[in-house]
Amino acid sequence: MTDSSQKISGLNLAGKLRFLLRDATLYGVAGAISKAFALITFPLLARHFSVQEYGVLDYFLVLAGLLAIVFVFGQDSAVARYFYEHESRDDRQQLISQSLVFQLGGVVLLLPILWLSAGWVTGMLIDAADRVLLYKIILVQLPFLLLINFSQNLLKWTFARARFLMMSLGYTVVHASLLVVAVLVFDVGVVGVLAVSLATSFLFGLLGLFFVREWLVRPREFGRLREMLPFAAPYGVICVVGSFSPVLERTLTDSLLGVESLGLYAAASKLAMLMSLFVSAFQIAWGPFSLSLYKQADSGQTYNWVFKIFTLTVCLAALALALLAPPLLTFLATDRYIGALVVVFPLAMGLAIQAAGWVSELGITISKRAYLNLYAYAVSVLLTLGAILVFTPALGLLGVGLGVLVGQIAKAVVASWLAQRAYPLPWAYKPVIIVMITTLIGGLLSNWALQQFGVWIGSIFYIASIFLVVSLGWLVLLTQDERVRVGALLNQVRTRG
Repeated sequence: MTDSSQKISGLNLAGKLRFLLRDATLYGVAGAISKAFALITFPLLARHFSVQEYGVLDYFLVLAGLLAIVFVFGQDSAVARYFYEHESRDDRQQLISQSLVFQLGGVVLLLPILWLSAGWVTGMLIDAADRVLLYKIILVQLPFLLLINFSQNLLKWTFARARFLMMSLGYTVVHASLLVVAVLVFDVGVVGVLAVSLATSFLFGLLGLFFVREWLVRPREFGRLREMLPFAAPYGVICVVGSFSPVLERTLTDSLLGVESLGLYAAASKLAMLMSLFVSAFQIAWGPFSLSLYKQADSGQTYNWVFKIFTLTVCLAALALALLAPPLLTFLATDRYIGALVVVFPLAMGLAIQAAGWVSELGITISKRAYLNLYAYAVSVLLTLGAILVFTPALGLLGVGLGVLVGQIAKAVVASWLAQRAYPLPWAYKPVIIVMITTLIGGLLSNWALQQFGVWIGSIFYIASIFLVVSLGWLVLLTQDERVRVGALLNQVRTRG
C-alpha cells in the first residue's frame, strides 16, 4: 500500500485539485450507490413484511447504527485529523493501532454489560415480538460494524481506492444479494433479515481488517491516543446526538401512534433518502472546496453563489420529491404505505434546510471550534422532542414530521449564528430565507391540500409551488448582473445545442 503523501507530493496545484476532485467524485458516487442499494432493498422488504413488521425492522437497523457511532465516538474524525500531522510511517501506525485498540476495548468492556442488561434496556425500546433477541443480534454485530467503519476510513485516508470500493460497494452488493435470497427463497422474518446483516458485517469486518493489516502494529504506549481524545470527544458527542435523533423520532412515533405508524414513518424516511443521495455528494465536495478558498479576497462572493444556488436546488428537490411521492410509494411499497405521504414533505424539507445549513455553518469549521456544533445539536434534539410531543396528539404522523422539521430549522439557525460569531462571513441571508420560507409555506399548503382533497389537487398545489419558487429564485436570489450572466450562459448552451 503506497503512502498517500508520496502520491501527491510531486503534483502541482492543478494536479492536486484534480486529485481532490477525483477523490470527491469517487467517494461521493460510492456513497450514493450504497444508499441507492438501500432503496433497492426497500421495496423487497416493504412488500415482504407487514407495515408493522417493517417498522420494527427499520427501528433496530437505526438502533444498530446509533450503537456503532457510540463506540466509535469521534475516533474516525480524530484519526483523519492527526494522520497527516505525523510524517513517519511508524508514528502513523501507532496512531491508527492505538485508536483501533481504544474502540475495540470499549466493545470488550461495555458489550457484556449491554448484553446482561438486555431485558432492562429493551424495556425502554419499542414493544415488539422478539425484541430481546433482535437487540442481542445487533450487539453481536457491533464489533464488525466498527471494523468496517475503521477500515473504510483508513483506506480512504491512504487513497487505496480499489480496496475502498471493494469494501463499500462490495458490502452493499453482497448484503442486498443475500437479502434477496433470504426473503425470496427462505421467507425469513425480521430476525432473519438482521441475521443476514450480521453475517455480511462479519465477512466484511474481517476483510477490512485484512486490507489494512499493514498499518496495524502492537501499541508501545497510548500517547497518540491521549493526543487525539480532546479532539475526538466533541465530534463523538455530536455524532451520537445526531444519530440519537432518528431513534428518538421512531421511539416517540411508536409510543404516541403505534407500530403501524412506525412502519409508515420508516417508509417515508426511505423515500426522503433520495434527497440525501445528492446532498451527501455535495457535502463531501463542499468541505475541501470551501476550505481551499477562505483565505482569498473574493471567497465571500463564491460562497454566496454556492449558498444561493444550492439552497434553491434543495428546496426544489424537496417539493419535487413530495410531488412524486404518491406514485413512488405505490410502486416501491404498495398502497399499504400510502399513509406515509403526509410526512414526506416535512422530512424532505428538513433535509433541505440541514443541507443549506452545512454551507452557512462554514465559520465553525474554519475557526476549528467544532464544539460549537454541540449547542446546535442539543437545541435541535430538545426542540424535536418537544415539537413531536406537542404536534403529534393533534396531527398524528404529520406531527412527527413537523417536529423533525422544527428541530432541523433550529439546528441550522443556531449553528449559523454561532458560526458567524466564530468566523464572520458575508452571507446573503435575506434572499435565501425568503426562498426557504416560500418553499416551506407552499409545501405545507400542498401537503394540506393533498390530505383534504386528494392526490390530484395536492399535486397541482405542489406544481404551483415549484413554479413560484423557481420564479422567486430568479428574481430574489440572483442580482441583476448574475441574471445577465446566467442568461448569457443559457443562450450559449441553446446555441451549441
